[in-house]
Amino acid sequence: MINTEEKKVEKIIDNNQDQKINNEEHENNNLINKNLTNFLEIQLKESQEKIIEKETSTEKEIISVYNRLNKEIEKSIKFSLEKLIIEFLPIFDNIERALNLIETTESKENYIEILNKLKFISNLLKESFIMFNIKKIDDINIPFNPSIHQAMSVHYTDEIKSNQIVTVMQPGYVLHESRLLRPAMVIVSKKKK
Repeated sequence: MINTEEKKVEKIIDNNQDQKINNEEHENNNLINKNLTNFLEIQLKESQEKIIEKETSTEKEIISVYNRLNKEIEKSIKFSLEKLIIEFLPIFDNIERALNLIETTESKENYIEILNKLKFISNLLKESFIMFNIKKIDDINIPFNPSIHQAMSVHYTDEIKSNQIVTVMQPGYVLHESRLLRPAMVIVSKKKK
């Protein structure tokens, strides 16, 4: 009987130990699950932050590309007529020369009709230049500016201070006040020594 009693007690102790081991395993599993869940939540949060960061970065890049392309398109439209206008400049120059010649000739009677037609054409061209935002460079008595003037000759004088435009031999033109179509050919003053 003692043996059976001992066996029962042993069995109870074994059961308690098994239950204790099961409880420990269960607690360990819970702890592992909890740690794994926390780790995965942190990973998820970091991934979401990276996604938001990438989206923001991509959006900024798209906006930058969009703005750059719009500037390029605007520039292309703005200066698309540049070559055509450059080809028209000699025509305009010759019309102005003819007008000046006719106006300085003493017998104007023969040229009145030609003069009127040339003035009409000249006015049409001037209106076109205004419409296309083309500015003529033909001012005199201003300082020489190598970015818009091309010095063709020097005029030595004491009447005008040095480095001033004395005469414009051929006017220059600027498109949209930023792109030089043709520099003005000028004569520049210089003090006599």
